[in-house]
Amino acid sequence: MKKNIFLIATMAVVLGTSSCKKDLDQQPTDSFSENNAFLTLDDIQLGTNEAYGRYGAYANDMYTSALVSDEAKIGSGNSGQGALTYRYQYASDGTTGGDVGAAWGDYYGVIDQCNRVLAKVGTVTAAPSEEYRRNILKGQLLALRGISYFSLMEAYCKSYNPADTRGLPISLTSDPLQKPSRKSMGEVMTQIETDLATAKSLIPAATPGDFTDTVMNSVNVAAYQARIALYKKDYDNAINYATEVITSGIRPLVSGAQFEAIWTDDVFDEVLFRIRYANSAAIGSLWTTTANNIYIAPSDKLVAAYGTNDVRASAYIGTGAAGNYVNKFYSSSRGGRVVDIKACRMAEMYLIRAEANARKSSPDLTAAAADLNLLRANRITGYTNQTFSSATSLIDAIMNERFKELAFEGFRFFDLKRNDMPVDRLSTDASPAWQTLAAGNFRFVFPIPNDEILANPNVAQNDGY
Repeated sequence: MKKNIFLIATMAVVLGTSSCKKDLDQQPTDSFSENNAFLTLDDIQLGTNEAYGRYGAYANDMYTSALVSDEAKIGSGNSGQGALTYRYQYASDGTTGGDVGAAWGDYYGVIDQCNRVLAKVGTVTAAPSEEYRRNILKGQLLALRGISYFSLMEAYCKSYNPADTRGLPISLTSDPLQKPSRKSMGEVMTQIETDLATAKSLIPAATPGDFTDTVMNSVNVAAYQARIALYKKDYDNAINYATEVITSGIRPLVSGAQFEAIWTDDVFDEVLFRIRYANSAAIGSLWTTTANNIYIAPSDKLVAAYGTNDVRASAYIGTGAAGNYVNKFYSSSRGGRVVDIKACRMAEMYLIRAEANARKSSPDLTAAAADLNLLRANRITGYTNQTFSSATSLIDAIMNERFKELAFEGFRFFDLKRNDMPVDRLSTDASPAWQTLAAGNFRFVFPIPNDEILANPNVAQNDGY
């Protein structure tokens, strides 16, 4: 389903094969094709590894959510990086819309890779002692496909409405010539939930002793189910899934120096799923260079949100001669800007459960406040628990806590969108022309890249573009 370049490459292969057939009618024994690329479970593992690598596309969510929300501003060393996006001047062309359009092709690249490998996972050979791996790999691929569709839905669809016909094209097979149209958001959500539920049934339960955060497993699949349930306002399931993760005993909340060490990759406490970078600055270099040029800086609004006793102030934000910079992805023992993408963390589970308890039809303010206070106590030295007299005041506090806790992790813009809230930047963060994005503005839905529309005329463009 992907890009024109894929179609052209495929046609070239077909034409080349036809031409060669005139001179030589037998297939070379060393040719490499889909038929012999996957012969064993080790081949399936390599294909799955590639799918994980492609999920580095989540960096798009982290970067664009910061650019178009109120958690970032143009840095002192900016030379045009992200400036059009920050000013809400993006469109569907590759020049102005490169930042917001990149996720479309990248996530469909993940989906295509998953589909290619899934088509072969049931047919490859395996020794009896290795047979157990077949379902595990299948489950991991389904989970990656499901969360990729979810990220696409957040970016390229309106706030969740199952009847909205402008959902996403769904592709469950790898075919560069297919031209699917957009399904309803309800149909896409059904596919996402089916993928995750099936994945969970195929992957063995994770325990504190065997949990790993670099692959999809029963715990982080449940974490994504919690995130998705909150998105669709299914508050009871959001509570249930978040509770499943919290009570697993895996990666509990930490505080102080232990929390700060998460962001230099010295420890992985609280991390439920991450993309490992051995030597790549793919996420760190989006904000600053190794020469300390600040491309994108924390907003004054975000900096002011942290109190003096809040460990997140120093863990997330650095201060230098050129001003404040994003410290969250600044360095590790592997080098400057070489840090892993933390795509899912335990703190989010407490915030999901708190928000769902506060928003459900019969709010449980006690339970919601308990989760909020526990998170704050792990971040703020000398914190005193707060009580709330209304669901409205508690929800406001939870949303503000999400702003502080999940900064630069790909949430803020989509949080505002799903709650029909505006982007309100400070005057010190933005000029009047792009200081506010009104709730419901068409730019809360990103444009589908023109390349996709040209390659597949069955895909309808989003409103306003």
